[in-house]
Amino acid sequence: MNLARPQSAGRGGTTRNELKRAARRLFAERGIAAVGMREIVEAAGQRNAAAVHYYFGSKDDLLRELVVEGADLIDGLRMRMLDEAEARGPVELRDVVRALVVPNAEMGGANGESETYFRFMTSMQTERRQMFDQWAGGEHSAGYVRCLTHFHRLLDHLPLALVNQRLLFAGLSLRTLLAGREAARDAGAGLDHPYWGEPVATEGMIDAVEAVLIGPARGA
Repeated sequence: MNLARPQSAGRGGTTRNELKRAARRLFAERGIAAVGMREIVEAAGQRNAAAVHYYFGSKDDLLRELVVEGADLIDGLRMRMLDEAEARGPVELRDVVRALVVPNAEMGGANGESETYFRFMTSMQTERRQMFDQWAGGEHSAGYVRCLTHFHRLLDHLPLALVNQRLLFAGLSLRTLLAGREAARDAGAGLDHPYWGEPVATEGMIDAVEAVLIGPARGA
């Protein structure tokens, strides 16, 4: 029997969201390979052992939806921030760094994305790197590509190889910081925490990324 999967409205949508939230947390805390479909169902408080298969198909289909939904949340805000910066003009390095950091730090999301997304993405990059590169890129990263274009223009006084290395290091540093902030907040770090509270955490991450990009090139 060929059952059409429910859409996002109604009880079907609620169940899908509960499953996604539970799955993202389990993947974030334990990794991709260590989590089975039945565990996701139980963590979401569902009784039907086949619920994940019914709503998503395969485990890879579920992973793709989790990656893409978060990427689209981030990229939508990043595109709007870049539009505003370009409209004000001229675009400065701090504007682009802010557009890189803030959409990650303030991604929001109605289904717990801000609670676990970056630790989940760390697991994806470690265990499913090829899938991560495929799913998180393209149409889901247009804002990131715009940031890169601005960075190369603003840093064109540096050797290209050095710029690319620093962009790589800055991206890795930012993802580590975001995952660390998630874990700290999960452990109870409040909004007034000296390192992870707001707005100090966001501004600190902007400072850190900018420092990676413009620091002296002693090893060049």
